Amino acid sequence: MSDDMILRQEIRYSIGYLRSMIDSYSGLYSGENLTRDVLRFCDEMDCPGSPHPRLQEARRMVEDRCRRLAQATDRFARRDPASIATSRAQAIAAIDMLQDAVFEARKSRMPVPSSGCLLRRQGS
Repeated sequence: MSDDMILRQEIRYSIGYLRSMIDSYSGLYSGENLTRDVLRFCDEMDCPGSPHPRLQEARRMVEDRCRRLAQATDRFARRDPASIATSRAQAIAAIDMLQDAVFEARKSRMPVPSSGCLLRRQGS
């Protein structure tokens, strides 16, 4: 298995937790704060070093979509199932974008192996 494939699987597995949080979010309980919980997890996945612009944009998109889902599922507001389903799908789409951005950010920080020894001829 290639390094890229292993990295993708690791990220997909980690972000699967976010997807399940969004899928199971109801907005009916006072202690729930989807946006805070999702962003906390996003921050834990962030790579150390200089901020990656695409990752920051994806994080902002996730924050916006989670807020919209929280508003659509507000227990004190009129709850429209179609609006909730749309907001949930948009939040999942933002998570997919985050997954791609995390992969890109981590890949850009991986050391590139030197191919110099492969170019040398034997006996030289």
